[in-house]
Amino acid sequence: MTVDELMNQIKKEMTGDLAKDLEHLSERASALRKEENAQELLEAIAEYAYEMMPEEQREQFTEQTFVRGKRMDLAFAEALQLVNEKNMQGAEEILSDISDKIAEYYENAKPRLFSFRNPFEYHMYRYFYPNDTDFDRAPFDFAHYLQLYGYVLLDNKKFSEADAALERAIRFNPVSADVRFEMAELCKIQRNRKKLLAINQETLRLCTTADRIARVLANMGFYCYYVGDFYEAAVFYFDSLRFQNSGAVEYELQDVLRHMKTYGQKFTPPTKGQTIDVYEKYGLQPPPNSDLVNLAVTLANSAQEYGKPELQGLFTRVAFDLTNDPHFKEELERIDRQIQEQKEEQ
Repeated sequence: MTVDELMNQIKKEMTGDLAKDLEHLSERASALRKEENAQELLEAIAEYAYEMMPEEQREQFTEQTFVRGKRMDLAFAEALQLVNEKNMQGAEEILSDISDKIAEYYENAKPRLFSFRNPFEYHMYRYFYPNDTDFDRAPFDFAHYLQLYGYVLLDNKKFSEADAALERAIRFNPVSADVRFEMAELCKIQRNRKKLLAINQETLRLCTTADRIARVLANMGFYCYYVGDFYEAAVFYFDSLRFQNSGAVEYELQDVLRHMKTYGQKFTPPTKGQTIDVYEKYGLQPPPNSDLVNLAVTLANSAQEYGKPELQGLFTRVAFDLTNDPHFKEELERIDRQIQEQKEEQ
């Protein structure tokens, strides 16, 4: 989609009610995050929303969302570019200013603000915390901003500050597996075995893709190796490779097998029952999380009933990513054809 096409659609969707229109623009922006040209599309929406505001509201918006003379998302993009260029000190300075702005205006907002990345994360939160209904959408992806800040602080050896930033990121998105991966890296560096196990236990139930599941299992392999449970480490590394091939994980598995051989231990591919026993030893449920699969299927069916193929496709994609079930792949292909046909009819 081009910027012109998007803006033509958006202008037709405006109602004249500023609050409703701004909320609609926020929803449109969230739905566009996976587009190839998402950056320019999101920027166009942000500029349009800014122009719609009355002068007084615009000044307040500028005070609360601009960092170093730039809208917060643009300042974050600059910091991300510095990270890609390995300029961690420069990135830290910008992200520190973003962090301060978040703390000043959004950290203790009432109602509480969340920055879920997509509708499925929203429904995950509602599923896990059904009694919490008093919250709003954050204007930017604060969880992602603070996650990167934590990553940079970690790289700059500021471990306690990194821990604080990542805890704040989790509060803005309690169902994010990605933030917890950064926390797990911090735990590994600090050799905090107890917290690493707890983080892995939390993260596994939140994983919605095979690569995330594989990463948690590799982290469990690291944990078990560190505490001297070599057989269990081998099982977790072996199962990690089942979800995603990785040269690094294969190397770690071979290293564990060499240590087992040194101690006269043998390893053969575990049975399903043996694998389940290892998971249960550490308080883990074997993936994928069946609750998330069922939630995705239920939401996909509901989206189909309400005639929302884009949402149906998103939820079906989650079900497929978790299970690799060919039925869901066929559904995705059918939904893609349906969306394409609808576009051609417009």
